[in-house]
Amino acid sequence: MNILIFELAGEMAMWRNVYEPMGSYSCLGPAPSNLAGLIGAAVGFAAPRSVAADHPDEKKLEQWNKAGLVWPVASELLQWEESKDFQVACRWIGKKFRRISWNVNGYKYMNTKSGEEGNNLRLQQQVILDPAYEVAVALPAYEAERVAAALRKPAFPLCLGASFCRAIVRNVRIEDAVPESPFWAFRTDGGALGEATPFSRHIVNPGSCFERIRSDGYWIYPTPDQPGVIAAEPLVRGWVRAGE
Repeated sequence: MNILIFELAGEMAMWRNVYEPMGSYSCLGPAPSNLAGLIGAAVGFAAPRSVAADHPDEKKLEQWNKAGLVWPVASELLQWEESKDFQVACRWIGKKFRRISWNVNGYKYMNTKSGEEGNNLRLQQQVILDPAYEVAVALPAYEAERVAAALRKPAFPLCLGASFCRAIVRNVRIEDAVPESPFWAFRTDGGALGEATPFSRHIVNPGSCFERIRSDGYWIYPTPDQPGVIAAEPLVRGWVRAGE
């Protein structure tokens, strides 16, 4: 296996916390599911409900919608994750991080006494300012080259967790091993200390449970103020099957 390494940066990032009810507070870094989605966008795997989807199976989408799976992940991406045994690592490489308030206008469906079915809302979100990350992905040599080319010239716009947070990909390269560092995110099943991102992964057989992701435990991002340790293996499996 080769190690595909690239850097992600931008003006701001919004990695939503699935455990936070309003979804307005950004985690420091992405979860494995976020990174899989970014690679899928670069390669050109279109979600079935996106405008780029080519002849989606409307009957299946309606069945999934009734079962609660409203926004399914592209089946090509899920097959890719499982067939390539998607293994990923990520670390913060930016300066001292900080969160800032960012107001976003949106439309929220609500039932009101007056009979109105929706209102414009202004939601104040706490985004990460000037984010910068290094990502490592273990892939077969031929696939590492293909994904590297896609990251240099992505099929779809790449974002850092939200459409208003455009991503910049730089320093794409292929190495023999993951660089040694005490700042790679590490998984924990217990309590979350420090900068914790829910450990969310795509469920590659969503038709078995009608869920898109599974979040179990946390991915802790070490920072200069709270460094971690040099792990023997920073890569984690970025996908899961329902029933495991």
